[in-house]
Amino acid sequence: MAYRDNTPITAEDVESLSKIISVGNVDQVALQVAKWLREKMYGNDVREALAQWTIFTAKIAEYLVNDEAAFKLDVLRTKNDLVARQTQVESRQTDLENAFKSVISNATKDSEVILARSSSRYGAYLTLDDRIEYLEQLIGTYVPSGFTVTIKHNQNRNPDVKVRYYEYALGTEPDGIGTGPKGSFGGTNNVDVPTTVEYKDANTVLVHLPTNYRLTGAPIFEQDKWRLIDGYKTLSFDLGTVDTTAAIKGNSGNSTSQDNNVITAPQNLHATAINDTTEKLIWE
Repeated sequence: MAYRDNTPITAEDVESLSKIISVGNVDQVALQVAKWLREKMYGNDVREALAQWTIFTAKIAEYLVNDEAAFKLDVLRTKNDLVARQTQVESRQTDLENAFKSVISNATKDSEVILARSSSRYGAYLTLDDRIEYLEQLIGTYVPSGFTVTIKHNQNRNPDVKVRYYEYALGTEPDGIGTGPKGSFGGTNNVDVPTTVEYKDANTVLVHLPTNYRLTGAPIFEQDKWRLIDGYKTLSFDLGTVDTTAAIKGNSGNSTSQDNNVITAPQNLHATAINDTTEKLIWE
């Protein structure tokens, strides 16, 4: 396009552009400045066009920054409101549950059931169900029974096994790297898992774990350890120094299973009064 415009860029031209950009019409400003750059004949006008575009670019960036800050502030306020409401809901729910438990507790007259609510080691519980739930949580977290991982390691020995559980390791975040909860980048909730190890033969080990660490899938040997990845959750099995070639060949023989002797808590627990001093407990 020829340099055919010999008219200077005036103060009125600049003021007109300022008014246009103030209402957010970026396209019109861009077209006008581009036209100046293409067609102005004299160097001072071309330099003025470049200067104006630099100024308008800075203004656009300022608008974007301000809009982003306002958006973040709105998100933060909404988040705080939701957290406050959730806290209120949870508080009301807790009050309701405690009131319901109090009714159940006072309705029971059987001395044996009342005594069963208390523990010399862990203290008193409002209801028998609370104590059973607590025991179930202890079993599911610390008793290595209920979930078994079979590893075909092919090392021709009985290796020591160390198991670690963690969440949101690199590559396991649901929406890509860095998208896990705040503070979880690189992995979080690291726990050394209690185990019971059974050596089926010199090349196969059965690792029994608590039910709270039950994951789906099968462990795969990669580089130095066997890893069982289920979504953002990972179990890592360290068998010490291994022959990597032999370990990789055993990947097809690795598996997981639920133990037949898993300890489960009673479900649908009901108490039926037989007489003034005795109640019958029924559960599934």
